[in-house]
Amino acid sequence: MKLRSHKLIFGAVTALLGLASLPAPAADETAGAGLPLWELGIGAAAYNQANYPGSDVRSTTGFPFPYVIYRGDWLRIDRSLQGIIYETQRVKLDVSAGGTSVVDSNESDAREGMPDLDPTFEVGPALSLLLTNPARPDSIWGRLAVRTAVSVDTGDWDFKQQGWILDTRLRYQRPLIGETLKLSTEIGASFADKDYLGYFYDVPSEFATIERPAFSTGSGYAGARLGLGFSGVYGKWRWSVYGAYLNFAGTPFEDSPLLDSEHDFSVGVTVGWMFWQSERRVKPKNTSPGGEFETPLFGL
Repeated sequence: MKLRSHKLIFGAVTALLGLASLPAPAADETAGAGLPLWELGIGAAAYNQANYPGSDVRSTTGFPFPYVIYRGDWLRIDRSLQGIIYETQRVKLDVSAGGTSVVDSNESDAREGMPDLDPTFEVGPALSLLLTNPARPDSIWGRLAVRTAVSVDTGDWDFKQQGWILDTRLRYQRPLIGETLKLSTEIGASFADKDYLGYFYDVPSEFATIERPAFSTGSGYAGARLGLGFSGVYGKWRWSVYGAYLNFAGTPFEDSPLLDSEHDFSVGVTVGWMFWQSERRVKPKNTSPGGEFETPLFGL
């Protein structure tokens, strides 16, 4: 990793710890009443992001989705899916899923003439640890997640394993105005094997050109991430907005002709109207991070 990447991460950690040193906000007096086990609603989301990390081709996508929230002991649904293996006030071990969308190579000068990238489905375990006093309304959580990626050729439904990725994140959460306005900021770094990185950034010799020489990436450090988000609940309405910056300096694929820029960013917003909630209430065991930075799974 190059020195500038070290400076980026060190500066972000320093800023995050500075936020944590501020006086804690007053506790939310309604938290003790618990939350509905089920909530149902309708939502809409809009995102602007690169077609794949580091691409100079961007797209804005908007879509409606069924807004389903379930706060069970062993299963959680809130724009994403989590299977809970073990959970206490300070520790959570779960299995979560994510993915990437299809990439049309004809829309990218860098990938022109190469096969399209099939959508991927990622799944694996994650360990979250609370690093601050549980009595504080604000919190810092560390998260370590390992996922395997599987590409899906929707033409003949062919599934192919595309390697592994290790994702590390540190998130600070702070209520600004009770449940109405909450701040979330996070930093992270990811690491991946050759198969995973090669799926996005390798150029096989049969697709090499004068402008796009053959390239084969290695494994290791896969980039740094900074994120900032706001979310809230107001009556039956839920909303969130976020922005994320990615830096790929010092990665084994930084010289790939398919990486248009070592700087990348994404922004997104979701809003939902919850028209029904169950009478049964549950009290969360902890304040582990939600899905403010996630694309709604049910909108894919």
